[in-house]
Amino acid sequence: MALKDSEWVPVDELTPEPVLVTGQQPSPNTVTTTAGKQFQAANYSAFNLPKQPSNPNEMFATDRNGQPMPAQKADGGIDFKEAKEKQDLDGYFKMVTWPVTTNRDGSACTVSPEVYNPDQKGLVGIRDGMNSSDIERNISAGWTINSAFYKYDVPRPKDPTITNIQDDADGSLDASGSVYTSKLDPVVSGECTPSKDAAHPNKVVLYGEDPANPISDGQSQNGGDLVKIADTWGFRLGEIDCKVDPKSRQGGSWQIQDTNKQYPSPDPGNKYDGYRRYHAWEVESMSGFGLTSFFSNIGTAYFVSGENVPDASKFSVTVPHTINGSLPAGSVVTFKGEVSPVYTAWSAGKLGMTDSRMAISMKQNAASDWTPLLTTPANTFQRDAAVNTAPSVTDPASGLTLNLTKTAASTWSWTLNVPAGKFTGYDGSDQTQTYTFQVEMINPMNVRSRSASIERKIDMTPTALTLERYDVFQVAGKAYKYVDGDRKVPETKGTLVHITWPGGSGTDVVVGDEGSWQATPPEGINQGQFSAQVLSDDAEGPDAQGRFLGGNQSASVSHELDFRPSTSSLPLTGGWPLSVLRILLLMALGLVGFVACLRNRQESRH
Repeated sequence: MALKDSEWVPVDELTPEPVLVTGQQPSPNTVTTTAGKQFQAANYSAFNLPKQPSNPNEMFATDRNGQPMPAQKADGGIDFKEAKEKQDLDGYFKMVTWPVTTNRDGSACTVSPEVYNPDQKGLVGIRDGMNSSDIERNISAGWTINSAFYKYDVPRPKDPTITNIQDDADGSLDASGSVYTSKLDPVVSGECTPSKDAAHPNKVVLYGEDPANPISDGQSQNGGDLVKIADTWGFRLGEIDCKVDPKSRQGGSWQIQDTNKQYPSPDPGNKYDGYRRYHAWEVESMSGFGLTSFFSNIGTAYFVSGENVPDASKFSVTVPHTINGSLPAGSVVTFKGEVSPVYTAWSAGKLGMTDSRMAISMKQNAASDWTPLLTTPANTFQRDAAVNTAPSVTDPASGLTLNLTKTAASTWSWTLNVPAGKFTGYDGSDQTQTYTFQVEMINPMNVRSRSASIERKIDMTPTALTLERYDVFQVAGKAYKYVDGDRKVPETKGTLVHITWPGGSGTDVVVGDEGSWQATPPEGINQGQFSAQVLSDDAEGPDAQGRFLGGNQSASVSHELDFRPSTSSLPLTGGWPLSVLRILLLMALGLVGFVACLRNRQESRH
């Protein structure tokens, strides 16, 4: 038998099954001469190769047909090299025999068969797949007559692996071997190779990195040199038995909690916005040597707290307005602000956390759902970027671009331009014209902060003016802030309509109830074309930040004024001849006298 992975197994190239050697004769021990003793030794002693063809005490390794086994050399020697390499053995061989005692006449002994004939009790030999306790029992029942070593190497246990650093959600390591966790005392777990002897379990020992003596860069070329550098092992956090686990690819599993209490000063322990690297090894106890495996892979835990709520006091919204009734081509609503993410990334992929992300959305107050505008991708906010660096990112879903400028060590100003065409559904009501813009920060664990928002009236619809009167005494009409076929919503009361008269003078009149407006042409305006226009429909004054941005300009409407006589030709204005005035006075006096005479005649009849 030989050791394979520190467990005794049959040697397939010599005696994979016990070989019963029969025919041996006991030495009579009757001779006294040296020559006689040599003769008895030659005839009655067991040899690996018979000294004489007739010697029944043959122990030559043969198969069932009497043919030598592959590692059995013809000269009686054993080719341990072939036996070791073909079966991948450790190199430690043990020759064991189980004596079978019979009566002198050859009949079996019936007293204590486990002693006189251990084969009757199944105590002879070992087999593949036999459990470790039965192997130890059978070896103890035999006699070890010799041992041999050929390049004997007690193999190390197989390296364990770290697969998970648990948090509230799944903590499986990503492709880089890291995981984000909100807990400063995470449970580190993985796979291992259990011992084949339950009485001597393999143990997994977990180490947390000592920042003052980082895990060696040679970890990727794991080997004996790394194990020898004790300074880089880190802090020992605990050990646990490798338990059998059918779901594990290595056959076993383990888990150890980093309680965050084992780190000696001056190490501050695990803390948010920091990280800890872990590695582990496995220790076997079955051989008695307490050999360790090489180290496992490195698992890195980044400790993540919640994100800060964005500062809404830094938000502003700029709204474009119509000129002469139309929005200029390419008009956008501009949303601006500042952001200071808790987590920022290294630009060159250095060890460290990825950055937090920023999500911007908007909602029409009359609607129920938010419309996503843009979410920054990973590594947008880089801690090593220089101040005044001005990157930009585009959201593939919305097509919108966020322009950034780094203004301080961890502060960026940002600008998002939203095309005017995204603001639809206006029906003349304030609810459909008012929008809320929202910003959230998302930490590396994909947990969102509370949102910050700003509400603004997005008024980009021009006033529609109509003319209802334009005679010599008055011009008048209606102003509508929304027109949809026959449905018309009056403009806000107080909006100014500017009238430009022939000759260039102007008059501002105020929109009244139901959107009505009216104006009287100034003195001396007798004919020509006038125009009416709303220069700004913003009757509400400054916005929330105290800035007056103006409003929408309507399209201009115009019409010809009809002819109107000069007021200098009217009576009593000095414009008529005196003779004409006299004639009019005489006619008036005559009419009064006629009325008086008529009344006197009617009274005389009575």
